[in-house]
Amino acid sequence: MGNLDRFYDRRSEYVSFESDDPIGPKERVVRLSGPHPTADTRGGNVAGLDLVCQAAELIKGIENQATEAEKTSYQQLQLKQRRIEELETELRTAQLLINEARTKLKEADELARGEREAARAERERLEAAERRMCELEMRARTAEAQAKENANAVARIEEAIRTQLLAKRLPSNKLALSA
Repeated sequence: MGNLDRFYDRRSEYVSFESDDPIGPKERVVRLSGPHPTADTRGGNVAGLDLVCQAAELIKGIENQATEAEKTSYQQLQLKQRRIEELETELRTAQLLINEARTKLKEADELARGEREAARAERERLEAAERRMCELEMRARTAEAQAKENANAVARIEEAIRTQLLAKRLPSNKLALSA
């Protein structure tokens, strides 16, 4: 017991302190009290046995605290692992939704681009049709003006023909009237 003599020479008292970790349990530093057996006192086996029992109880208490702390830590770890799994599932779901949204945006962009191109082509056809219509209107006005001019020319020609026909008839009518 040479090494234990040094341990038993100290006074026994409980000193408690809290660790800096707010979650961690209180820790105890235990110092045993009572008569301290030395190498000279061989007859105090009962006191030594009592000290050994006290030490065993303290160790058992410390082990129980450690077991409880371990259980608590394990439960907290399991809760945190479940939360991590939930968050990972949410992340995967969010990534899938983002990919779907990107695909839809790309499709919508392509559709819009196609619609813009179709609208541009339709606008070009409409503009070409409008130009053609303006062209045809100008031709129609020109043709109408030409038709009026032709009608006037025909009317003038008819008038000239009538005038000549009447002029030829009138001299014979004058002769018949004079005779």
